[in-house]
Amino acid sequence: MNQWQETVRKYAVPIGLLLALLTGAIFWFGFVEKKEAPGKEAPFLLTSQVSQETRETTTESAYFVDIKGAVVTPGVYQVPPGSRVQDIVGLAGGLREDAATAYVNLAAKVEDQQLIYVMTEVEATQSDTPLPATAPATGNAPGQSEAKVNINTADASLLQTLSGIGIKKAEAIITYREEHGPFASVDDLQEVSGIGEKTVEKLRASITI
Repeated sequence: MNQWQETVRKYAVPIGLLLALLTGAIFWFGFVEKKEAPGKEAPFLLTSQVSQETRETTTESAYFVDIKGAVVTPGVYQVPPGSRVQDIVGLAGGLREDAATAYVNLAAKVEDQQLIYVMTEVEATQSDTPLPATAPATGNAPGQSEAKVNINTADASLLQTLSGIGIKKAEAIITYREEHGPFASVDDLQEVSGIGEKTVEKLRASITI
């Protein structure tokens, strides 16, 4: 019995210290876990997600509009939804002095990926497009009448506003005019290399001579 008591007294202090260390460690780790709980970081994560979604929404809602013709600086411009032709013309530096302003509807709303072509006075006099009170300047705006393109006088930029006519076909049309003279009829466009009957039929409502 004395030997057992002696043993207990011998190891009592080390065992007590060990238990104290274990208790302190358990308490410390429990405190750290509560401090670093996921709920504490949630507001930061949510804020980041909202910021990213806001940026994506802003990018997706922007309109990109291509304006060509009689403006100071033709090009593609980014505008917010609800913008009008006047806004695009302003971004392009305004209308040139030779712009056919009677054909430009500055109040018309623009659409995403829209092409706006502003005719010159010379192009306007050679076009058979009437001058209604709301004559548009756009080449493909939904719900608006389109100005017909004169294939005998249009330059490469104006020809490219036609569906299916790229830079190569536009240059081919101009080359044909230079070599053979003006087109006698819309059907003569089939004589141009790379342009067939189907293309002419598709363009018939958009072109004139």
